[in-house]
Amino acid sequence: MELSNVTLLSGETFEENVLGAVALRQKGSTPFQSALLHDFDMVVLVLHEERDLEHIVRHTIAGNTRTQSVHIGLSALERAVMAGNNNELLTSLMIGEVIWDPKGILGDMRREILQFEGPLKERVEFMEFARFLHLYVKSKRYIEAGYIMDAYNCVLMALYHWARIEVSESGSFPEPAVWEQVKSMNTSVHKLYEELTISTETLEQRVELVLLACEFGIMSKMTDCCALLFNILNSRKEAWSIKELLQHSGLCQLEAELPLVLRKLVSRSLIREITLWADGHGGEGHAIRYTL
Repeated sequence: MELSNVTLLSGETFEENVLGAVALRQKGSTPFQSALLHDFDMVVLVLHEERDLEHIVRHTIAGNTRTQSVHIGLSALERAVMAGNNNELLTSLMIGEVIWDPKGILGDMRREILQFEGPLKERVEFMEFARFLHLYVKSKRYIEAGYIMDAYNCVLMALYHWARIEVSESGSFPEPAVWEQVKSMNTSVHKLYEELTISTETLEQRVELVLLACEFGIMSKMTDCCALLFNILNSRKEAWSIKELLQHSGLCQLEAELPLVLRKLVSRSLIREITLWADGHGGEGHAIRYTL
């Protein structure tokens, strides 16, 4: 389909230099559809070359067709795929109709996700592990303070990221409906999810039980899931500061989580910390850097 036809269909004018476009339409009784389609007849995901373009949303109507267009830069879409933090974009990308892809960029992204190996798999597993650890620690802090509902919410989300790790390790890209994927795998994390949500124990007991399991899961997953970070640390002779690591393209989305991961890896002797004289501290402080 040419962009001119899409323009007539959606009522929005598309620039000829867009990299690609995907259309997602209402399909009657299909089992799962993007929430972006709520009250719209069609969603069009439009891919641009601008690196700093995050999201521009437009609503149009042509005849009786209401369209929601989501404009996004290539880098931003790649980050969303890696991070797994925008299920709606992923759904549009994977199950929508490719209506414009002159350079094959969208087709390549779909194939990479379906094959799910190499750098993509490595980055997804590390990001999910970092978020798993972060939410586990938050839940522990809440339970220690007596904030049971907050602890429950955090450990539930920790299980979600653990589930995404399990799916990744099986060789599949974690889908938006990840619990359906995990359920069919019959893994321990699904049993923990049921224990947390439907057990007859008190809420506090359920949270504490699942936290114990999470602690074991973190220890068992740590080495394999942190391969991306190990490779980055090993990519140069000089040790890395936390600032340098957070500026790395593979880690920049983990500002809240990366410090916890680094400290946990140091405590398990999987990486080393070294100290150097810190600039701007009057000679009294030392800067910590990380290396293998």
